[in-house]
Amino acid sequence: MYEKNLNMAFPFLFHHEEDGGYFIECKDIDGVYTCIDEDDIVCGMKMAEEVLGMTLADMIEKGEIIPKPSPINNLECEDGFVTMIVVDVEKYIRDKTLVIKTLNIPKWANDLGIRLGIDFSKVLIDTISTMAVSK
Repeated sequence: MYEKNLNMAFPFLFHHEEDGGYFIECKDIDGVYTCIDEDDIVCGMKMAEEVLGMTLADMIEKGEIIPKPSPINNLECEDGFVTMIVVDVEKYIRDKTLVIKTLNIPKWANDLGIRLGIDFSKVLIDTISTMAVSK
């Protein structure tokens, strides 16, 4: 089953360099770019994923607003191509310290959740993650 977690996707422009390789940038987030010296597109996509993941994780940890991705159909790259890069930002978040939270819910919800085998912590984390992605 597909889980949302902190999966995010942003369009990247792959500009082909005259001497080979690509300059790779995300127009939606300042400073999110990388490059490759060869025409290894898979390597470029992995590097784009890494820089995107590190930047988004840093933004989340600092409480910054994550911009909405531009529609890929609105972007052009005359000297290369445009593609979406997907990243699970949770892999890049550094502070994974667990914090104890007190939660008050009605008894009926608690009883039903226990019968259904719901992991209350996971539900809360998934909900917060979903809200962060959709803002």
